[in-house]
Amino acid sequence: MAFDTAGAANLEQFTLLAKNARGRACVALIQQDSEHKEQYELLRIFCFGTYSDYIERKDELPDLTPQQVNKLRKLSAVSLAHRFKNIPYDIMVQELGVSTVREVEDILIDTIYSGLIQGKLDQKSRCFVVKYAVGRDTCREDIDDMIQKLLNWKQQSTEICEKVNGILMSAEKQEEDERTREESIYSRMAVRASERGKGFASSMTSLRASEDFSPYAEAGVRRGTLSKQRVHSTRRKGRM
Repeated sequence: MAFDTAGAANLEQFTLLAKNARGRACVALIQQDSEHKEQYELLRIFCFGTYSDYIERKDELPDLTPQQVNKLRKLSAVSLAHRFKNIPYDIMVQELGVSTVREVEDILIDTIYSGLIQGKLDQKSRCFVVKYAVGRDTCREDIDDMIQKLLNWKQQSTEICEKVNGILMSAEKQEEDERTREESIYSRMAVRASERGKGFASSMTSLRASEDFSPYAEAGVRRGTLSKQRVHSTRRKGRM
């Protein structure tokens, strides 16, 4: 029997009740609602199952409409995109329950246009090259694996941070050493310049102290005497 309107209404009522239930109330709601157990199991498959999961339990689950089959196949393609970087067509034929590569490519194209996956159809290699896939709901069996991946990511992040901090400390030390070296060079240059200035001043003082100016003084006196003699001589000539 198809998944009719009555079944859809019952499933909607169940999901509304479950939406507001928390903790033990939610567990009790699921356990006591044995009337809609088939719909609940079908809902679980649409949340995080695949078309092959539905085929394995088809006898105990409601029949699907063509639209529901197409939707579940697209969701199955999303799950495969999380498992493989390059999804072989042979695997997709088996997982999607089709018989030809053309059907596989039609499902992939429809899934791409729905915005669920991104990638490239590689007909030569008979595979689909995955670039992006949306996330699906997480089942209980995947929680431990997710925790382990998060722990690995945390460990890798810690190691990266330690390496980055080491590089920063090394760069800061190198900068400080370079600054100290420059200051030392400038200090030595200033000392040498000061020593050269003092040496030049001392040399000039010594030179002035050791030079004898007496000959220049005697010459000046002689020049003054001669000048006076010339003046007296000129006056005498004028009187005569």
